[in-house]
Amino acid sequence: VKCRPPRNRDPLKEEQEACMPWLEQQMARMQPQVILCLGRVAAQRMIRPDFKITQDHGKWYRQGNTRLMAIYHPSALLRDERKRPETFEDLLNIRKAAKMLNKEA
Repeated sequence: VKCRPPRNRDPLKEEQEACMPWLEQQMARMQPQVILCLGRVAAQRMIRPDFKITQDHGKWYRQGNTRLMAIYHPSALLRDERKRPETFEDLLNIRKAAKMLNKEA
C-alpha cells in the first residue's frame, strides 16, 4: 500500500487493490533484483498470503529473477523495541546480498 491507513489499521482489501496496478507498473519498469517488504501486510501480498512476520522475517524468497525479504514494519519497531535486534540482523543480511549483487553486475 502506498499510504498508511488511519490509526495504523491494516489496509482494507480495496485499498490494497487500488495500489497494485501502480506497484506492478513500477516493478515492470524497474525489474528489481531485490524487494524489501515492510511488514506483514506487504509480505502477505508480495510473498504469500499465509506469511507470518514473526516466523518468516529475514528469510529470502524468490519470484522469477527477484529476491524478496520481509522485515518488521517501522511502526512495529517503534512500538516494540525487542524486535529491533533481529531487524538489525535482517538489515545486515540485506546489505550482504546487495554487495553480492553489485559484484555480479
